[in-house]
This record gives sequence, structure tokens and C-alpha cells, in this order.
Amino acid sequence: MANTQKDPAVQKTSKLRYDLSEIRINKTVSELIHMGHDLRDKVPFESLAEFKPVKRDVVTGIEHVEGKLISELLPLRHKRLAASPFSFFRGTDELMAYDLSHQTSSNIPVVISGDAHIGNFGFYASPERKLLFDLNDFDESTIGSWDWDVRRLLVSIILAGELNGLDADKITSIEKSAVQTYQQILEQCFDDHSALERYYFSTEVENFLKSESDGNSLPKIWEKIKRSALSRDSEKVVKKFTTLDVKGHLVFRENPPKTVHVSQKRYQQVADHLQKYLQTVTPDVAVLLSQFHISDIVRHSVGVGSFGTRCYLVLLTAIDGSHLVLQIKEALQTRRFQGLDVTTKYSQSGPDNGERIVTCQQVLQRASDPFLGFYHNNDSGRSFYVRQFWDMKESVELNGLDTDDFTNYAKICALLLARGHAQSPTAGMVRGYIGKKKKLVNSLVDWANAYSKQVHQDYKLFKEAYDTGKLAEEES
Repeated sequence: MANTQKDPAVQKTSKLRYDLSEIRINKTVSELIHMGHDLRDKVPFESLAEFKPVKRDVVTGIEHVEGKLISELLPLRHKRLAASPFSFFRGTDELMAYDLSHQTSSNIPVVISGDAHIGNFGFYASPERKLLFDLNDFDESTIGSWDWDVRRLLVSIILAGELNGLDADKITSIEKSAVQTYQQILEQCFDDHSALERYYFSTEVENFLKSESDGNSLPKIWEKIKRSALSRDSEKVVKKFTTLDVKGHLVFRENPPKTVHVSQKRYQQVADHLQKYLQTVTPDVAVLLSQFHISDIVRHSVGVGSFGTRCYLVLLTAIDGSHLVLQIKEALQTRRFQGLDVTTKYSQSGPDNGERIVTCQQVLQRASDPFLGFYHNNDSGRSFYVRQFWDMKESVELNGLDTDDFTNYAKICALLLARGHAQSPTAGMVRGYIGKKKKLVNSLVDWANAYSKQVHQDYKLFKEAYDTGKLAEEES
């Protein structure tokens, strides 16, 4: 993507503005652990168990969120939300965040995913072309209390477990094993590993499988998913998503309204903004991208909660004829419900949302997509982040997992969540607070079980509005 214009704003090097000072503490690990232990007197484990119902209008809240989305995509978005309580839960992260802001919490800050449900872990490629498995969604990432992520993981285990036909007792057992895994990993991180060892922890699949196989059976479908992930690269995207136009040029295949070509004006805007994006990647990636030119751009919507945001695919062709596909995703303001942000003592109003997402992703993941970057559209005020599309990205299909696979998968997700949180120095306080206590396990599980009933109630209200046409009707 050679830059033909010398725009001073483009040439200026971007600096991350997301403030991480809240997780930088001038204390030793021992002092942090003692601080966390002492916090139990102020925030006893029993207080975490109580779910406090929050008065809000679910449908009105969802409609407010959708006011910033593309209207023609809302019918498909509603259809996806209506598929099951778990799908609804996945697509309404802002609703749980609003509720969490009204619950008792330890308020020990770490960099959190903000949406650490069991479906937001998956395979992807490292810069060295190794297959990794880790957290893979960071749209809601921020600085927040560690337990927000753990609670969201637990509720997702309940809803996904119900979808798989597991009984309540078995699901509760899986929840407890997930929290216990989180406790064990944080204990190991701060008792047995140095700061550098925590940082260099590998999520490369081959090493990961070997290191975690001792005493723990791994999901039997892992090898199958790994093989599928290894085949997902830019050239396969080209085969699946493109065709030749009447002039013989390679272009994206349309599939309206999910995939449509952008206007010439939007095409030029995206092309111009990608020059800003180049200032946020490393020099080697910028030099690599200078060998490519833009061949086509489409709006391509994905996901559940993010379906309806402004997302694009950019087909790039290199001077040697090879291809690369970049995905551009709109970065919405986090914690958005009923027109009000969910403000906590760690909320920030200044940082660009694309910067926020990229910053938190790079903290939480052991290795990130080398093409990860961002830009801000000054004209519209919208933020975007950029990454490579597909590139060995794959996820585990949760539906149909047998009980053993589901149990082990949930524990792996808890392990990775703990490893991600451990990158924040303040996680030493979390280690001291949570210890090995079963009372903490039972408290978080009790809360999650109570909240899952709230999700079912919210889903019922949404489904009634959907079925009676109070929301946009499904397209024919």
C-alpha cells in the first residue's frame, strides 16, 4: 500500500494513549499478595455470591446500542441473537457489563478481555507462523476487575452447557473446576514463575498440548481443529470469497446484505485511512505492505454482537501476484447500555477505541497478529482496528462436545484467562485475594448460577419483542 501523498497527519508517528498506570504498582510481589489477602476483610467472598438484580429495560437498551449500527443489517443481527440464550448472551455483552457495575466486586484492576465467554477463545497464527490458542476477542477489553472476566466465563459455561444438554449438577461441577483452575494457574504464575517467565509463556499449540497433557486430558477434537486452522490462510480466503469480474479482475464475491461492495467514496476513504494505519504497525510490516496495492474493498459483517458495525475486507495484491486480506473492524465505545457508559473507577474517556483494543490485546495475548493496528476517522469520529482476515483462525464448535471435552475445554479457557490476567502486575493482589479457598469458588459459582436465570429472563423478553415484530422483522 504505497503512500502517494505526503499528508503531515499521516506521516506523524502515532503514540498509544491508553493509560496503563492503574496496573503499575511500586510494590513487591510479596507485598501485593499480602494486600490482596487483607482485602478479604473488606470484600469477603460471601459478598461476591449475591446477585443484585438491576432495573433496566432490555429491549430499549439493545435498541439504543443498535442506533449506532447499520440499519439494514439489524434484521440479521436480531435473527442471530434470537438463535438461543447463549447466542443472545454472546451478542449483548454491554448488558452484563451494566449489571456487573452494580455488583459487589474486589475491584482489583487488571487488563481484562471484557467479553471472556467460552466462545471467545480460538486458534490463530503467530508472526513466526506457529499455531497458537488463546483469547481472541478484545472489542470490550479495558482495565477492570478480574472477576468480571471470570463471571462472564462461568455464565457462558452454564449457557453453552445447557445447549449441549448437560444437567445442572454437571454444569456446576464444570464451573467449579474452571474457577479452581484459575486459582491454580495464578498461584503458579506468582509463586513459581518470574515476571519474564510469565511474559514468555507459550500458547503455541504443540508445546501447549504437551505441557498440559500431563494429568489433564485434552479435547479429542483438538487435532481436527488444528488441521482445519492450518489450512486457513489468505490464499484460501481468495478462493472462497473472490471471483473474476467482467474485466477479468479479481474481486470479492457479493452476498448481500452481509457482503456488499462499498461506494467509490467509501473506497477512497478506506484507502486513505489505511495510510494512517501504517503508522501503527512495526517498520517491517509497513515495508512488507508497501509491496501491495488495493484490489478491492467490501463491507463484510461478522459475529453476533458486532454484526451491524462497520466492518470491511480489503483485498491486497503484491507485486509478485500473491494476496493478503485485511479485516477492518469498527471499534465501538466499550460498556454501552441505555445511552450511558458503564463507568468504573478505571474508566477512561480519552483514548481512541482502536488504540484501546490493540493495546489490551497485545497485553493479554502472548503473541498477536503482526498486522494488528488501528486508525481514527476524524471526519466521522469513528475508530477502527485492522488485522489479517482468517490466517489460521479457527474456533472450537461448542455444540455437540461430549462431557469430557466440554469440561477440559472450559478448564483450558480458565487457564488462559489466568495467564492473560497475570501479565498485569496488579494480578499479584488477585493471587493473594483468591488463594485456594473453596469458599471463593462456591461464591462465584453461586453468583453465576443466579445470573444465568437473569439471562434467560432477558432472552425471553427479547424473543417476545422479536416474535411480535417490535424489533425489525426478519428479511425474507
